[in-house]
Amino acid sequence: MQIKASLGSQIPRVLGDRIQLQQVVLNLLLNVIGAAEKTSENGTREVIVTTEIDAPEGVLLQVRDCGPGIRPGDRERIFRPFFTTKEGGLGVGLSISRTIVESHGGRIWVTANEPHGARFWVHLPSG
Repeated sequence: MQIKASLGSQIPRVLGDRIQLQQVVLNLLLNVIGAAEKTSENGTREVIVTTEIDAPEGVLLQVRDCGPGIRPGDRERIFRPFFTTKEGGLGVGLSISRTIVESHGGRIWVTANEPHGARFWVHLPSG
């Protein structure tokens, strides 16, 4: 498996609880790594993490994989407590992540990663 990072330069600081924000990044990485470990249609096992300035005053983090993806109907429920798509999953990691991101004035969502996988997006206001 490959993990690639494309971290933008000149990214403004985000004010917040460092441990909580690290927990969000860890939860996202664990989810996409788990998905990427599953065999994808094209055999690619890759995770990509990017950061960029999100105008006018914010930072955008994107974590994506090339795994099987998330069914469209599940995208609406994936951040709800105790909802999971993983066998043996508890359904709390993404729910906690959403709570943390929103408590920092941000937003978290998921979209499809074309042609395979999922993209998790986190927008946080810069401080």
